[in-house]
Amino acid sequence: MKDLKYYLKKAKEEKWAIPQFNFSTIEQLKAIINVSYKLKTPVILGTSEGEANYLGMEEIVSLVKISKNKYKIPLFLNLDHGKNLDLIKKAIFLGYDSVHFDGSSLSLIENIKITKELIKIAHKKNILVEGEIGSIKGESQLSSKKIKILKQDLTSVSDVEKFVKETKVDSLAVSIGNIHGVYKKMPKLDLKLLKDIKKISKNFLVLHGGSGIENKEIKKVIREGIVKINFNTEIRIIWKNSLRKYLKNKNEFKPYKILNLVQNDIEKKLEEKVYLLNSNNKL
Repeated sequence: MKDLKYYLKKAKEEKWAIPQFNFSTIEQLKAIINVSYKLKTPVILGTSEGEANYLGMEEIVSLVKISKNKYKIPLFLNLDHGKNLDLIKKAIFLGYDSVHFDGSSLSLIENIKITKELIKIAHKKNILVEGEIGSIKGESQLSSKKIKILKQDLTSVSDVEKFVKETKVDSLAVSIGNIHGVYKKMPKLDLKLLKDIKKISKNFLVLHGGSGIENKEIKKVIREGIVKINFNTEIRIIWKNSLRKYLKNKNEFKPYKILNLVQNDIEKKLEEKVYLLNSNNKL
């Protein structure tokens, strides 16, 4: 089976993007696996530190390994927004396919230093490392508030140049107006900034906060070099709304029947994203 680097290269060359879908429940995980199998798409299974701690990293790795062997599909595990170095190293040694070190709150010098240290460890096990430059605002939530992006929050082209040169990081998460969560008014993406970053970075470019971004904007950033887009909030919204809807049936008490309906609703949303990113039929 081809590795994650192979599919990231393929996406870059053919101008499509691999979806990263985060999960913290079994029905979310099963929905992602079913969509990958049905639509023949590689997918990245994301777990934040909170999600990883909740499900258990050992359990996550085992479940994904079983599913890969059973369905013969490319499922790749990524630790999302890792800040705890011990947890990141644990993900590396347990068998995650990639780890994202979020050093965006650190000085550039410190971000570079820690990223280089993690790369040394990860590359010995053929695990990819995703770095981050710029501050991605917001939280994974549905909000009626407005959110403001300041110029200093955006990725600095000069910082990218220094960061990628010194770290040789595999992937780079950028801040071009993208935010975590779905807000009343979503900020506009800075495509010119993305183009400038692309000129100096040969790394795989990643867009976090895919939820809530207009489809036409998603298609534009893919054309400009984004090869991986993360989705989480929209999956959580579907999970919550579906669960609330099906729990209203007071005559049904079997969890597997209720959760199966929730899973089906999640799958519909995931399929939309796969077609949007044009990652279907890429195996």
